[in-house]
Amino acid sequence: MSTRRARPTIRDVATQAGVSMTTVSAVVNSKGRVDPATRERVLTAVSEVGWRPRRSARALRSGQTGVFAMCLPVGHVGVGDWLVNAEYDMALVAACAAATVDSERQLLVAPRPKDVTDLVRLDVDGVIIADPREGDQALTVLNNAGVPAVTIDRDVQRTDGWWVETDNEGSTMQVLDHLAERGARRIALVTADAPWAWFEDTSAAYERWCAGHGVKPLVRLIDVERPRATAAAGVRGLLRLKNPPDAIFAIPYGTPLGALDAIVESGRSVPGDVLLAGGMDGQLMQGSSPPITAVDLRPLEMARAAVDLLARRVNGEQAAGPVVVETALRIRASTAGRETPLTSREPATRPAGRRR
Repeated sequence: MSTRRARPTIRDVATQAGVSMTTVSAVVNSKGRVDPATRERVLTAVSEVGWRPRRSARALRSGQTGVFAMCLPVGHVGVGDWLVNAEYDMALVAACAAATVDSERQLLVAPRPKDVTDLVRLDVDGVIIADPREGDQALTVLNNAGVPAVTIDRDVQRTDGWWVETDNEGSTMQVLDHLAERGARRIALVTADAPWAWFEDTSAAYERWCAGHGVKPLVRLIDVERPRATAAAGVRGLLRLKNPPDAIFAIPYGTPLGALDAIVESGRSVPGDVLLAGGMDGQLMQGSSPPITAVDLRPLEMARAAVDLLARRVNGEQAAGPVVVETALRIRASTAGRETPLTSREPATRPAGRRR
């Protein structure tokens, strides 16, 4: 059974900083005029003491706010473009909101905390970080302050088990095997050189698959902030090779459409000349012409598992993860020949559960 320390208070911060509690309140709430040196001393004390302000009566009674936060990977593309393109992330938000309500909590969608100033404004019991980068700064801030956090997918430097993920290796092997069964002999991978576990795991699995089948890897990297355009450019280069690919597995959302653009521009057809599969399913894949085979990452199940895992961590339980969520290969016309029925394969090779 875990033993909890007494929760730090505003009085502890004031004592540490050598100021009044009124000054501490003014700093953390950005009110009034406080000398910059004093402000810095207070924020340093907040970090050292590990205090987080509470704003509700429930928090005063129970020590918890009943609120979880979810931080999304908005990146640099702007909120407008993100809302249009991030179908997977929007599904995560909706599912996390439903799961927190089911657990009699609330969900706050918030920016990733970059420092202690951001953290003192984030008055929550725990945080879900979606798609953490390698060595994610937000996780470092949260861990240093003792704020419980779990991630959807993992920081590749993390080993504590507090994350939810899909079986990236298994789903990659399943797609490549499917393309090979459909007659593909030169399968190209379109992915990104970005510090996310999804890309690293998929690329490693692709390399192993190629080595096991005695074929040369064909890889093109795209810009994650311009997936469709840069995928089209990469696939144009592939199609100009002396021995161009006869199948393409395009990972980031939007890249299968860029690949399709390039294939059609070259005078080829899908699936007649080139088979095409995507790494993330969604409405764009389903509504394409032809509809594109893609991996269903099951964001609803991912979100529910993340909320459950965070609740366990907030309650002081031992690491219950990592939790691996099943994927499914949604087979559509982009890889289906005349004699192949359109169907779905599920689950991927590894069942849901803890990664060993």
